[in-house]
Amino acid sequence: MENRTLFVAYLVVWMPYVVGLHGYGRWKRLGQGAVALSHAAPSLVAITMAYIFLIGHGATVRQFVAGSEQGMDVWSRWVGLWPLLLLATFAAGVAHAVWMLAVSLKRESRTWIPVALTGAAMCAFSFLTVMTNFPDA
Repeated sequence: MENRTLFVAYLVVWMPYVVGLHGYGRWKRLGQGAVALSHAAPSLVAITMAYIFLIGHGATVRQFVAGSEQGMDVWSRWVGLWPLLLLATFAAGVAHAVWMLAVSLKRESRTWIPVALTGAAMCAFSFLTVMTNFPDA
């Protein structure tokens, strides 16, 4: 079964993260497009996993859904998406780390540091959440 405790903790952290990030962006008059792009990977993970595990009642272990055709479809979808989500969260985390270094070098860009820092942290949390919910036969 999926690591429900970690997944629920991820959702509980993700929701205020997105709201707070956009609030900070409006307060500092940052580009909302760039702010939205900074939480794209964590939001993709949250929405995808919520659909598969909460709405679709999916499981990470095939035996738990062996009797249900809908369960097998959801499990198969998770098997296909798992490596893509893992790669996306890793790449986004690296991009945030590079972005954090770039904005910390310019004085006028330093208002972006909290966005890049929290984005890197959420990408790491996303990676951990996806990794611990690996599909199993």
